Amino acid sequence: MTDQALLDALDRLRGTGPEFNGFLANHGPMAAEALTRLGGGADAVPQWVDSYLVRLDSAPDVRRGIGDDDWREHLGDEALLGDWTAYLRNQAQEMSWRDLLLLWWPRLLPGLAASATHGVIRTAHAVRSLRDAGAEPHALLVDELAQGLGFWAARYQTVPGNPQLAGGSDSIAALSRLPRLDPAIPSEGLGIAGRLVSLRRLDGFSDGLDEWGPPHTPDDALDDLIGAAARVLAARDDEPIAFCHAVTAPAAVRLVLPELPSGLQQASVAASWQVVGGIVAAFASPRLEAESGAGEADAGALLQTLDARAIENGDEHVIKLTEAAEREYRRTKNVSLLVAADRFRDRVSAG
Repeated sequence: MTDQALLDALDRLRGTGPEFNGFLANHGPMAAEALTRLGGGADAVPQWVDSYLVRLDSAPDVRRGIGDDDWREHLGDEALLGDWTAYLRNQAQEMSWRDLLLLWWPRLLPGLAASATHGVIRTAHAVRSLRDAGAEPHALLVDELAQGLGFWAARYQTVPGNPQLAGGSDSIAALSRLPRLDPAIPSEGLGIAGRLVSLRRLDGFSDGLDEWGPPHTPDDALDDLIGAAARVLAARDDEPIAFCHAVTAPAAVRLVLPELPSGLQQASVAASWQVVGGIVAAFASPRLEAESGAGEADAGALLQTLDARAIENGDEHVIKLTEAAEREYRRTKNVSLLVAADRFRDRVSAG
């Protein structure tokens, strides 16, 4: 069953673009969906949308059109954001949402870093809502999936490497050993995405990715990876937004995992590791010993306050990270997730 507050939010946000201020991702649909999971309810969601809508741009126009014969050559063409949205919306009218997902997930997976991972995160929030909606999901939920996939395609971005997932280290050790990009090396573009482009100048990064030997099952592998990313986020206060996505991106992949065949699940783990490793290598310099440390806190006390404090804070990243951290904590009981969410909220507030 779909929360009416979410449907109302999606309806109000439907005419907004996937980006604003040139390159910033529109978090409206993702954060609204996460708010409903945090218990935001009938009041918090519309109030949050009220405050967020004023920041957004209108949806971009179609410029030339994209079709079945030429979509590959336009992957990563952000000038065609409107074209990609229209193309995916048309396809969503022609097939079930699951067929649409299974058609595009393997096509887009190599570009998981798209828009600092916002493409896959937006897609995953839509998938969760569609799955929960049952046999006849609302058209707004299907449209949100089309918008998420179209955004991912338009901002498609790869990261160096081809991890084989056959190394001898767990993700904590493998992350700690990755080479780190010198802060003096300039970013080759705006934001997180621009910094990830600079990884092509980092010697040893691809080899470092091959050090991870994940647990056998994809879910257990994501447990390992998300937990390690949470430790980095908890330890570092220098680039909180970047390290936030090292947690929320693989947690988003987790939401989609049940819809994927086994081979695609494994490929999704490899792509998640590639992006998490990329974020750490691009931003976490100098390395800190605390990145490998376990969080220590009263999990019960944190769980009593995290939801309300995230809703009160109102930052879109805080909302999404808090929901993802609590979701993953319920699975693994890894308290580092809650510690990371608590510290991240305070860092964003202070900034």
